[in-house]
Amino acid sequence: MRWWLALISVMNSIGTAWVFVLLVIINLDIGGRAIFNHPIRGVPEIVSLSIVACVFLQIAHTLKVGRLTRSEILLNWLNKRHPRLGHVLNGIYHVIGAGLMIIILNASLPLFKKAWQLDVYVGAEGDFMAPVWPVKLIILIGCMAAAIQFLLAALYAFRAAGRKTGK
Repeated sequence: MRWWLALISVMNSIGTAWVFVLLVIINLDIGGRAIFNHPIRGVPEIVSLSIVACVFLQIAHTLKVGRLTRSEILLNWLNKRHPRLGHVLNGIYHVIGAGLMIIILNASLPLFKKAWQLDVYVGAEGDFMAPVWPVKLIILIGCMAAAIQFLLAALYAFRAAGRKTGK
């Protein structure tokens, strides 16, 4: 599974690098407005598209390293007192997460097709325009990667529940 970890790590790295690029673009835009009274065209459009893309590029890796936001108070208590039950509930959580990612994937697929076929852009014609389809594609890829990572985590949790010690 090294190839999988490498793939989601690369996706995460691209998302992180893009956040840095956004930081530079936003600061240049602010400086251009304040110092030269000349902003960079398209920064709001780039930022709005990029935030969504960065989230979906990084979500699978975030899940893999255990940094996806969730409350673990009940799970921690169960893992101490009833480890098998804790692992089963954790597995169910991950199966539901995979299902949610598949639902988002299915809902996003027509949006990608529409953006691709109709050549949808954001921005103002003659000023700045950016295609929407690359972000829609990143959403699809991110949903697939997150669904796979959720299923791998569920498999790990169910295997842990099946062990004699439950750990």
